[in-house]
Amino acid sequence: MQVILTGLHGDASEDSVAQGLALYFHVKQVSMVRQGDNDSPWALIEVADSYERVWSVCNQLRGVFHRGKAIHLYIPLHQEDVFHDLEPHQRIDIA
Repeated sequence: MQVILTGLHGDASEDSVAQGLALYFHVKQVSMVRQGDNDSPWALIEVADSYERVWSVCNQLRGVFHRGKAIHLYIPLHQEDVFHDLEPHQRIDIA
């Protein structure tokens, strides 16, 4: 599953992002995107966690600041490799 992280500083690296988020996610890979403003890169993070876990962490870290900048975590839509902790009979599907 993928997560987008914004609010980083220009000196952020793949390793620093992976280490910083290791407390919250099972980070598989981090790709830094440095287009536009050099002091505001963002990261595409590949994690090995369920959708429910990722959603919970994104909400938990909402409003957190890192070195004076607010970080934002986004879950991109239309991901094919999303798995759930819940069994199908535990979900409510609304048509």
